[in-house]
Amino acid sequence: MIKILDRKIKGPRRYIYYVLIAYFLYGLLAKNFGLNRNFTYIAEVLCVVLFFCHPYKIKICQLAIPFKIMLVMYIASAIGALVHLISPFNYIFGFRGDYLSMVMLFACAAYLKIKDYHHIFALFYKFQFLNVFFTIVQWLIFGYTEDFNNGAFTAGIGQDIFCGVLMTYYFYAYNQKIASLKKLLFVLSSCVFIAIIQDERFIFIEAAIILFYFSLANGFNTKKIATAVIMLGVTMVGLKNLSEDQLETIGSIDGAFQYAQQTGWGYNLPRIGSAPIIQNMFFETPIEAFFGIGLGKATEANLPFLETSFFTKYQYLNYNWFSFQNLFLQTGWVGITLYVSFFFSLLIYNLYQKYSAPVRYRYLYDITITIALICILVIWYNATLRLSYAIVPYFVLGLGPCVTRELKIQQIKRRRKDNFINLSR
Repeated sequence: MIKILDRKIKGPRRYIYYVLIAYFLYGLLAKNFGLNRNFTYIAEVLCVVLFFCHPYKIKICQLAIPFKIMLVMYIASAIGALVHLISPFNYIFGFRGDYLSMVMLFACAAYLKIKDYHHIFALFYKFQFLNVFFTIVQWLIFGYTEDFNNGAFTAGIGQDIFCGVLMTYYFYAYNQKIASLKKLLFVLSSCVFIAIIQDERFIFIEAAIILFYFSLANGFNTKKIATAVIMLGVTMVGLKNLSEDQLETIGSIDGAFQYAQQTGWGYNLPRIGSAPIIQNMFFETPIEAFFGIGLGKATEANLPFLETSFFTKYQYLNYNWFSFQNLFLQTGWVGITLYVSFFFSLLIYNLYQKYSAPVRYRYLYDITITIALICILVIWYNATLRLSYAIVPYFVLGLGPCVTRELKIQQIKRRRKDNFINLSR
C-alpha cells in the first residue's frame, strides 16, 4: 500500500498535501473517466484556505523581496481593475486565474519539511506509472496522439511541467546517490516516450535546460559526467523519433525562434512578439498601456455572474493559452514587468542561498533554480503558470525557501544550545 499522508501531518502542512492530491486525482479522473470539470475548483478552494493561513514565515524563509514584489503586483492589478471599473467578481476570477496558485510557494516554504519534498517526489514517481499507462491506453485503444492524448492530465501544459519536475528531481537525486539508476532511466525514458506520443516538444526543451544549468553551475566528476551522458543519450534517442516537422521547431535556435513567432493552428498571437499586437489592438491610452484593460475583464470562466463579453468577442485570439499574453493584456506593462521580476527574484534568491548553504543541501537549490528557469520560459511558451496547472511549479519553487527555513531553525537551535552551555559554566 502506498502511504500518501501520515496522521502526524497537520494544519497547513496537511492542506498542502490535500491540494496536490486534489490536483492529480482530478486530472486523472477528468481525462480518463469523464469526471465533471467543475471538480477542478476543489484544489483551488484548498489554495484559498492556504491563502489565509498565517504567518507565512517570510522573515525566516528570507523571502521578503519576492513577497514584496508579489504584493506590489497585486496592488497594481487592483488599481487597474478600479480604473476600468471591473466587476469585483471578475477581478476575483482574474486573480484566481493568474495569482492564486502563488500561495503554494509561500505555504510550502513555511510549512513543509525537506523530508516532505522527498516523500512527495517519490509519490510523483509512482504517479508516473499511471501517467504512462493511460498514455498507452489513449494511444493504442482510442487512437489518441498529440493534443488529444494527455495521459493522466487534462492538458499538455500539466504534462510538460510534471515531466520537467520529475526529470529535474531524479537527475539530481541520482547524482546525489539517493535514487537508483533504474529510477532515473525510467523517469527519462517515460518522459521521452510521453513527449513523442503526445507531441510535447517542450519536454525536450526542459531536458536541455536541466543539462545547461547543470553544466554551468556544478563542477564535474565521474558521477556527474555519467549522469549528464545518460540524460543526453536518452534525449537524443527521443529526438530521433520525432518527425521532421517536429524536429525543425526545437532542433536549432533559428527553428525555435520561427516556431515561437508563428501564428496559425489556433495560435492567433505569436508566443514572441505579441506585445505590440496587443498594444495596438487594445491599449488606447497611457493608463491602459501601464495597467492593461483590467484584471478580470478578459476572464474565460463561464459562470452566470461574470461579465464575459470581452472573451466572447476576442476568444479567437486564444490569449488565455499563454501567461504573457493574458497578463499583459489585463495588467499592462506594470503588471507583466512585476510578474517576470517575481520569478527572476526567486532565481536570484536561490542562487544566493545555494552558496550560503552547506554543500549537502545545495542540490535542492539546484532543483529549485532549474524549475525557476523553466517557469521564466513558460511565461511566453504556454499557460502552465495559470489556474490550477500552476500548483506543481509553485510547489517546487517552495523547495529552496523551505531548505533555507530549516537551516535557519537548525542555526537558531545551535545558538540556544551554545548559550545554554555557556550559562551553565
